[in-house]
Amino acid sequence: MKKYFGILENKNLNLLAEEDQLKFMIENELFYLSNSYSIGLTTTEIKINEENQTIELKPTQVVINSFYSFLKEELSRDINQQFLSFFNDYNDRVYGLSNKQQKKIALKHFNKLFKKAKVLKASFVKREKDDNGIELVTNMNRFDFLKGRQNGQKKQLATTENILEFLNGKKDYFKNEQFINKPSTKQFIEFEANLKILISLNGQYKFEEDFHFTDLAKLKNQFANFGDTFKSFDIFIFTHKKIQSFTKSKMAYITSLYDALFEMNLVSNNKANFLNYLNLEHQLELTKLKYFEPEENKQHDQRVLQFKLELQEYISKKINSLTEEVENPNVNTSKKKNLKIFTDKDALDYLFKNTFNCK
Repeated sequence: MKKYFGILENKNLNLLAEEDQLKFMIENELFYLSNSYSIGLTTTEIKINEENQTIELKPTQVVINSFYSFLKEELSRDINQQFLSFFNDYNDRVYGLSNKQQKKIALKHFNKLFKKAKVLKASFVKREKDDNGIELVTNMNRFDFLKGRQNGQKKQLATTENILEFLNGKKDYFKNEQFINKPSTKQFIEFEANLKILISLNGQYKFEEDFHFTDLAKLKNQFANFGDTFKSFDIFIFTHKKIQSFTKSKMAYITSLYDALFEMNLVSNNKANFLNYLNLEHQLELTKLKYFEPEENKQHDQRVLQFKLELQEYISKKINSLTEEVENPNVNTSKKKNLKIFTDKDALDYLFKNTFNCK
């Protein structure tokens, strides 16, 4: 944000010729030139009329992202007010209830808020094949959709006027009531507040994997490099977070953790792969892990036993969570017979074009 906010707030820049100002904005990746043509359509061919060529100056994606982050910070008070108000009421509502009862209430709120954030009266599905080659149809991950919704909103807010005020460092422009009361600004505040609530509810009750607004996205990318080392993504997460929590006697604890993972058949039978993971992801410079014979080191044996108990509990929770989802599936029904259904290939394109009229 700091890289772009106020970058045009320079008296010397204003003295430059218009052509030089344009060159500065393009060279600094603030804008890019977009060409468009008028198209003539006949029954046999499509003709492009180059004489009616139009050149537009459009903000780059990095500027759009920076502006959006700036706007979230500037309007954080309004966003947080709705966020805190929701949880003040929600916490009173679920006080003293069991986790199962709380989750049931949270799910109702989650579905209601997602419907508000969704805007479109359409269903988004995903087609994929399982390990046996059987085609499956599942609902699109809601956080995939919300990320697309947010990207569409970024484009809506990135008007030439807003971007230029941002690049010129005009902070007062965004604090003005005229800007705050714009429908697009109010929609932005409501969406970001609801998104924040949805992320928080999902963080507490794990309705769905969120690979966009949490650390899971980064971990998922890291796991892709070590699929041959760990038996599953969940075990990778457990190992990664556990190693990050080690402060004292770090190498001793890592050695014990590896033995626990190996004995439970949760990592591959290749210590070199695990060493590679440690060196790349945790910035360690190791050439080997120490080996202990049974009962050679009692402290090591105790740590291994403790890690195995933690892993068993962790795996049991994951299994129970999956079992609960199978036994109590969330079925969304609709009374609308003309509900549109889109596959993941065209879902976000439709979202951009029909929600925000983005080209």
